[in-house]
Order: sequence, then C-alpha cells, then structure tokens
Amino acid sequence: MDLLLLLLLALPFACLAVLSLVAFLSVATIAGALHVIGTITSALGIAVRKNADPWHGAVGDAHALDYVEAQH
Repeated sequence: MDLLLLLLLALPFACLAVLSLVAFLSVATIAGALHVIGTITSALGIAVRKNADPWHGAVGDAHALDYVEAQH
C-alpha cells in the first residue's frame, strides 16, 4: 500500500518539478534578453541610464565636500 501511495504522489511532484523548471528557464530567458538589449543599446550609444545624476555638470562638477558647512 505504501508503494502505491508513493506512485500516486510521484506524478504531482514530477509536474511541479517540470513547472518549476519552466518558470526558472522563463526568468533566465527574460533576463538574458534584457541583457542583450542593454548591450546592443549601449554599443549603439542610445542607452538610457535611469539612475543618472540630473545635476551632473550643473554646478561645475564641484566636489560634494565643497558644500559641507562646518558647525560654528
């Protein structure tokens, strides 16, 4: 009876393993595609940096510590 129970549980766990593998491969494929797109846009010079400093060059590229004031 125990062997029959194990056989009944084998199919759902096998399906779960296959679905987990498909999900992992899907995420890896999307990550790879985004990496390729980023590489191509960077090579073409049309890459957009979302974390670029909007104030870069606006204040003559002064060092950040130039604006620190000492306590009086």
